[in-house]
Amino acid sequence: MRGKTRRRTFLKRSALLGGTLAIGTTGVQAQETTTTPGDQQTLQTVLSVPSLEFTFFVRMQNAFEEATQNQNLNGSFLDGQNSQSKQISDLETAVTNDVDFIMVSPITAEGIVPAIEQANDADIPVVTIDRNVAQGEVATYVASQNVQLGQRSSSLLLEFMQQRADQDTYSIVELQGTQGASVTNDRAEGLQQTLNENDNMELLGSQTGEFQTSAALSTMEDFITRFGDDIDGVYAQNDLMALGAFRALGNAGRGDVPVTGIDGSEAWVETFPDNQYHGTIAQLPEEMVFRSIEAGRTAVQGGDLPDFIPIEGRQVTQENAEQYLQEFFGDGMTTTTEQTTTTPS
Repeated sequence: MRGKTRRRTFLKRSALLGGTLAIGTTGVQAQETTTTPGDQQTLQTVLSVPSLEFTFFVRMQNAFEEATQNQNLNGSFLDGQNSQSKQISDLETAVTNDVDFIMVSPITAEGIVPAIEQANDADIPVVTIDRNVAQGEVATYVASQNVQLGQRSSSLLLEFMQQRADQDTYSIVELQGTQGASVTNDRAEGLQQTLNENDNMELLGSQTGEFQTSAALSTMEDFITRFGDDIDGVYAQNDLMALGAFRALGNAGRGDVPVTGIDGSEAWVETFPDNQYHGTIAQLPEEMVFRSIEAGRTAVQGGDLPDFIPIEGRQVTQENAEQYLQEFFGDGMTTTTEQTTTTPS
């Protein structure tokens, strides 16, 4: 449950002396530093994400590290390694070290509620980013509108199927993400909106692909065994699963089946120039991080925040794929190879 966070007790800190955090991915370590009189106060924070096995969260890490160098901010980036217990432990350590505010993308909506409540008890503002929590008080939630992302991606899929073939009915399968995550529920709801609005589109089956390529490939193989040529399109709740679905379809000699995802990951968009019916609704994780930091500062200072700060997504298809790749993964940007054989997100 979202609510207004109380004014932080950080104001008791001297303008000349404050605790900072050493940047790292293994935990939070307190150490002392001084600030120059008259400068904007340097704040302490952490950003915890589900797993760095996903490029989306690596992009968050890059943005966070840029912010800690340029925005009077010190903090630790925390990789949850897809372990609920580790994410909780990391956040408990942050609370113990009395950070000024916490930013977190929860592994599941329910899992880290105890850590959120500990932060509430310590009067430390929490900003949820990309994924929300089921209970506890948060200052605000910064994210794409995941229901809208799901609706836009599945609507794009319908457009592709209609372009590919003129049929009375188009049958699709859905690859869902981590069960219990708010993003999974929201993107499924987005698909349902599209189904409700289009009588010529039907859902053959939904099954988790765990937000990863290898699991999605296996799940898609099962779909192909069950439904065969009845599958006209694939809606994947993220791009890594879209990539897995495409590989499974290719192995089955059906590589021309339309597939859409969500996120805007490099490995998926790189398939677009050779595949007319591939698409995604790209999220902007860098913008999420910068807006979350702004929100954290506001919360620490006792300012008012909306319950939700939306970040718009961008549709990417074959037409604008090269432009998108150059803008976000071109020269001067740090990229990472998509992880397709490990478990998690």
